[in-house]
This record gives sequence, C-alpha cells and structure tokens, in this order.
Amino acid sequence: MSELHPHSSSPTSTAAAAPPRPGLSWFARRRVEALDQASARIHGVLLAQVSRGERPQASTRTSRGVIAISVLVLASYAIALVLLVIATVASKNVIGWFAVVLGWLIVVAIAPRPHRLEDVRLLPADDYPSTHRLVAAVAESVGTPAPDLIAVSIEFNAGVARIGWGRRQALVIGLPLWTLLTDDERLALLAHEMGHLRGRDTALSHLAAVAHGVLRRAATLLTPLPDDAYSDFVDDRRDVSEATMNAVGSLVLRVLSAPATLLLLLFERLAAVESQRREYLADLRAAEVAGTSAVVRLLVTTENLPGLHTLAAAGARRREDPFAVLEAVRERPGPTAQQVAAARQRAREQDLRWDASHPRDDLRLSLAEARAAERSMGASDVQHGADRELAGLRGELTRQLSDELVHPYY
Repeated sequence: MSELHPHSSSPTSTAAAAPPRPGLSWFARRRVEALDQASARIHGVLLAQVSRGERPQASTRTSRGVIAISVLVLASYAIALVLLVIATVASKNVIGWFAVVLGWLIVVAIAPRPHRLEDVRLLPADDYPSTHRLVAAVAESVGTPAPDLIAVSIEFNAGVARIGWGRRQALVIGLPLWTLLTDDERLALLAHEMGHLRGRDTALSHLAAVAHGVLRRAATLLTPLPDDAYSDFVDDRRDVSEATMNAVGSLVLRVLSAPATLLLLLFERLAAVESQRREYLADLRAAEVAGTSAVVRLLVTTENLPGLHTLAAAGARRREDPFAVLEAVRERPGPTAQQVAAARQRAREQDLRWDASHPRDDLRLSLAEARAAERSMGASDVQHGADRELAGLRGELTRQLSDELVHPYY
C-alpha cells in the first residue's frame, strides 16, 4: 500500500553522505545507500521542475526499468512453469522424476501470492453512501476514477492497493489516523491517495510487488543462514563452526544465489527510486485539490505519528476510549512556522525509516511548498456526512484498537 507517512541548507544534500548504519548486512547497507541517494537526486530534479512551473511527468526511464525487470522475472517464471509441466508429462527415469519433484518444490516456493486485505472492514456503498460520494468527488477533482472498494482498519495509516487476482483497486482508511486529522488534512489525505490512482501507481506497484516477491524468494532460496543463526554445528565456547565443509558450503550457496541477489538489488533500487518519485507527485496532486497549507499540515501531523500512537496507547491503558483521545488532537491549532521547522529538523535526523520507500518528510515539505496552491475543492455536506459515517464505526472498533494498543503482539 502507498502509505502516508548539521546538514547543508540545501534539502537535497541530506542523507546521501551519511555513513551506513552499523550492523546491517552488505545487501541492507547497499539498499539503504541507494534509498538515500534516490531521495536527494529525485528531490533535486523535481524541485527544479516545480520551481520553473513545469508539471513532472508520470513515466520515466526508471518506471520503464521497473516494468522491464518485472516482466522479465514473471515471464521467466512462466516459461519455467511451462517447461516443468512438459517435463512432468514426458517419460523419464528415476533421476528425471527426482528433478521434476525438486523443480515443482522450487516453483511452488517462489510462486506469486495474491495481495489480500486483512483485518479491515469493507464499507459497502449502500451502507456508507456519503463516504463513497466523498471519495468519488475527490477522485474526480484529482482526475481519476474512484476505487472499486473502500475499507477501514485500525492502523495509523492509509493507502491504496490492487488486491486479489482480479486486481481491484481498494482504498483503506486507518480510522485512528482519520479521527485525529482536521477536515483540511482529511481532504489532503484522500487527494494524496487518489493522486496515486491518477498516476496508475497501484498498477505499477502491483506488478512490481508480484515480481519482487518471486525474485526475493528465488534470491533467498539458497541463501545460507547468518553467522548468528542457531545451529548444532557451532561450539558456543569458541563461536566458530566445527562443521568442516560449512564455510565451503556457504560459499557455494552464495555463488549460486548471486545472480538472483544482484538482480534483486538492482530491482529494489529502481523500485525505491520510482516509489519515492510517485510519492512526491501524489503530494503535488493533493496540493492542487486541498491546498498547499493542508498538505504541509498533514505531513507535519503524520511525521509525529509515533507520538500520537503513544498518546492513544496511554489513554487505552487508562481505560479511556482511544478514539476520544485522538479526537481531542483534532482541536489543536495549526502548526506554527517554528513547529514546521522543528518537524523538518526531526526528519533530517532520521537515517532509515520503516517506510523507506517514502521520501523523508523534510524533502516532501520543501517540494510541496514550492508549488503554492489554493484549495480547489470546497467543503460540502458530503464530507460532513462521511465524517459521521466513519465516526459511527468507532464503537465497533474501540475494543479491537484498545487491545492492539495495549497488547500489540497478541
């Protein structure tokens, strides 16, 4: 899903020169460095285009590269599957049968998996008409068809995705996030997610996600266990292996898995670059509908989601309604210039985020502010009706949210 989420004065020179985080593997360090470099490079290009009044293009060489590798991976898998079927029905000896069985085990192990919505509450149009009309109105303002499905979850998040083998487009609204946002921020959130649909981001991300899953499972199929993995072959007193051929076997496995691993590294770099660029474009589209100030406020709010999550968890431990705690956050005044500057500084100090496919918030803020835009979609009774419909779900989800906040691992 596409989630919301002492350096140079130039925001494009932030994390590219930061040292890699210690303790990460070579693969993880290269991926982090690629993301950092992508943040700086893409931000600089888009900022220059927006400053000149240009509209960035949706398709680039990077997006075409992601598509090309995805098609290559999936086509290779399909060819392997066809050849395996032919080999299965052909006459063969015992060795041939062993090879076929092994082939089927590998094919099943790396097979594509459908994306399913889990732990969400679907909102039928007949039962939640205002919510569907609001989303449709925002989609029309952005210039894209409305999603096929709308759902809510108890996550502090929101996003769009293509789900199932039918690849239906779905919008999932995290009810805790929706509850704490102001009306302008809610509009900016919906416009951002509809911006992803306009750029056909879900189609590209679905293709890339399926190919990435196949490639990742293929790359890790032969990857040796890490040095600190539990093994009866390790002498704890010396922390060295007593299996004579363990090092040789690990080397052979690494060599065999190297092609898939290197292709995976290239693919993830291209996909991360493309993902970050499309987040920027979704922010710009949201500004055209909700206004730049609403997008800035939304980014400042979501930058502090860990703190708001802690606030709701504290309320749940006091046996308070967490939705009521989050509702009180809506009454806060808009961020001052000092608060925006503090949010920028906090973002600059981050090195690796769990949602590293997104640009850092200070980069997103600077690009959104570069295109000054007023709100083009006015307030309406539809939005108030949608707010009432979604607020009516809190009673059903309060217990589930409280349990998740107090016991997140159960």
